[in-house]
Amino acid sequence: MRFNKSKRQNISNNAIAYRLAKKKVKRFTKKIVGVMILFVVLSSFSFNNPPTEEEDVLSIENLKELLIEEGVQFPDIVLRQAIQETGWFKCKNCSLNRNNIFGFYYKKKYISYDNWQDCVRYYKRWQDRHYKGGDYYLFLKKVGFATDPAYVKRLKALRVK
Repeated sequence: MRFNKSKRQNISNNAIAYRLAKKKVKRFTKKIVGVMILFVVLSSFSFNNPPTEEEDVLSIENLKELLIEEGVQFPDIVLRQAIQETGWFKCKNCSLNRNNIFGFYYKKKYISYDNWQDCVRYYKRWQDRHYKGGDYYLFLKKVGFATDPAYVKRLKALRVK
């Protein structure tokens, strides 16, 4: 004997209830996972000590403090480099408008940074990759940091308070 029932008729009430419950659990799980991801993202921000406007301003004091904090070698020389590259942080048509206080470029274009602090962090990574010891002024010359032959002489002549 052959039964001619549709597929729906073959499904028991328990099976239907199980499938509905499974769908609800799946939706609920997605919501929980979304909330957890949001929590992780928000907890990665530091709300305890948000940077003040004074810390965001590029100044000799703030720059020197960050150079030391990030562990940049020869912070006094690197500070002079930033001053030289940006004209005492006042240049209008230079890399400063891209938060690039050291004049880094790639494929003949200045690299852009979200803020000047990111540029300092990049400098630290660059320094760790390239500097292997010795006279830092000589290193800057060898690595071709500046194309001007008087660059090192001008760095040495800069007087910073």
